[in-house]
Formats: sequence, structure tokens, C-alpha cells
Amino acid sequence: MELIVFEKDSYYKLMEETMVLMYKVIQEKHKEISSVDEDEKDFISTTEAMKLLRIKSRNRLYDLRDQKAIVFYQHGRRILYSKKSIIAYLKGQEIT
Repeated sequence: MELIVFEKDSYYKLMEETMVLMYKVIQEKHKEISSVDEDEKDFISTTEAMKLLRIKSRNRLYDLRDQKAIVFYQHGRRILYSKKSIIAYLKGQEIT
């Protein structure tokens, strides 16, 4: 077995540099995960979209979708709506 000896100050400096590097890596991964989570949270279901728009008719929601007033995507039979685009649509409908 080989033994490596460090001076006390050198050891603490090495540990500090290692911790700083690990902290940076953890921050970058956290930012990546957060950006993915935000994108996933932006899309909501049909019923949530209807609640946010305060409408009861699915046909009205479909009309808004077909007019491209709100952003949506479809994967198979499932349709998800962009919460940001719905909020932008509602703000555009404001009467000041």
C-alpha cells in the first residue's frame, strides 16, 4: 500500500477546490432539471385549460386552438395546451 502525505494547508486547499468544482456541477445539473420541469409544467390538460379560460364548452376551446389563438401539441390522442399562451391570450382580451 502506498501512502501519500499532504501538508495541512495543501490538503485544505485541495478540498476547497474540489468542493467548489462539485458545487458548480451540481448547480448546472439543477438548472438543467429546472428548465425541463418548467417546460413540462407549462403544458396543461384540456380540463385545466378550460378552467383557466373560464369556459365550459370544449368546442370553444377547440375553436381557440383551431384559430391558433393558443398553443397546443398533440401526442396520439392526448392534447396539451400551453399555459403561457393561454395567459397571453387572456391578457390580449383585456379591456382597459
